Amino acid sequence: MTVKIGVISLGCVKNRIDTEEMLAQLQGEYEFVQDMQDADIMLINTCAFINDAKEESINTILEAEQQKKFGKLKGIVVTGCLPERLHEELKQVVPRVDAFLGTAAYKEIRQAVDAVVEGSGFDSYPDRTIDENFSQRVLTTVPPTAYVKIAEGCDNCCSYCVIPSIRGKYQSRKPEHILEEIASLARDGYSEIILIAQDTTAYGKDLDEGINLAGLMDRAAGIPGVKWLRVLYSYPNGITDELLSVMCKHDNIVKYLDIPIQHTDDEILKRMHRRNTWKMTDEILQKIRAASEDFIIRSTVIVGFPGEKRENVIHLYQDLKKYQFDRLGVFTYSQEEGTPAAEMDGQIDEEEKEFRRDSVLNTQSSISLDRNQARVDKTYEVLIEGYDEHSGLYYGRSYAEAPDVDGKIFVKTQETLEAGKYYPVKIKMAYSYDCMGELLK
Repeated sequence: MTVKIGVISLGCVKNRIDTEEMLAQLQGEYEFVQDMQDADIMLINTCAFINDAKEESINTILEAEQQKKFGKLKGIVVTGCLPERLHEELKQVVPRVDAFLGTAAYKEIRQAVDAVVEGSGFDSYPDRTIDENFSQRVLTTVPPTAYVKIAEGCDNCCSYCVIPSIRGKYQSRKPEHILEEIASLARDGYSEIILIAQDTTAYGKDLDEGINLAGLMDRAAGIPGVKWLRVLYSYPNGITDELLSVMCKHDNIVKYLDIPIQHTDDEILKRMHRRNTWKMTDEILQKIRAASEDFIIRSTVIVGFPGEKRENVIHLYQDLKKYQFDRLGVFTYSQEEGTPAAEMDGQIDEEEKEFRRDSVLNTQSSISLDRNQARVDKTYEVLIEGYDEHSGLYYGRSYAEAPDVDGKIFVKTQETLEAGKYYPVKIKMAYSYDCMGELLK
């Protein structure tokens, strides 16, 4: 009888890619099922970036332990960031888990599952040296969108972040492997390719001289079948003239930049161990706007960082009004064990953090509304993602919306539209996050 494996991937899209590579090693030998109640073995790829993510991961594992105790589930395999970060401590919290694999152990998933099926345990925390041999994936994204990881790890060492301790030092994949993967995806009909890493603009710094993100994107844009080439998670200081030139040179590189600035007050940025200052950020944003008026800029900020005063937050309000980001994610600071910031004086209580977050979101909401209203009566190519039964409208994204993090464009039409196809849509109404448009014939 075929063993059934349930799979849950938590956290970021970088985790999703690790999960897809694990699925590729298991397919053929095992059957994948959607529902935990139908599974013989449960594979849970975890996130441990912040406390909320750790809590979600542990709750998911506890649910699996209940299924193992009272249901048909025979084994549990936990992989990724949570076991990498907690190791032995996690074993005490979830004793019914049969196998633990760290962030670099996904290539051993077959041995782990085989061991659990046979009634044995399995633990592995190998060296995090990047392995180019594991590029086969079972894609879990909806066509025509696919993510491509261009690097692993991070060297920025921001004072609030655990990523370097979990994922290791920055390691770029070789450009020929990345381009080969993109070409393969494009041949299979994946026309929106999204390049990701913890810091995409650091790409190539550990490789031969002359290899960088701009050069990689220049070559990737020439691959047949790539309609939208998108890049996410770009450190502000890495937005170079060369990168902007390449992005403007190719029509199929979307004019969209995701630049986490984290704050605008130099006092807080210094405490965060960020390399970007207010002046640098200001200059970079002006440079982007000057390069093309079509650029959409998304960013993220953190409020409630240790030592942040209300005047620092007011400074942030004022700068957001000046910068006019199209999109903004606002996060409350999470005190993560093992980070320098966790030991800093001036920790702020959760209620005050939430107040500051809501205040910044309110400021940004009116900015986002203004930016979206400027799109009214303009026509965009929209990738249709689905149909909303409640409103009777199709919905999708233009180049100006990245999947999962940005708003939607709802489309009014009497015609039947096909998910995964691109259609011309004229924006007729705009809200803070979403827009509504009409299909052009």
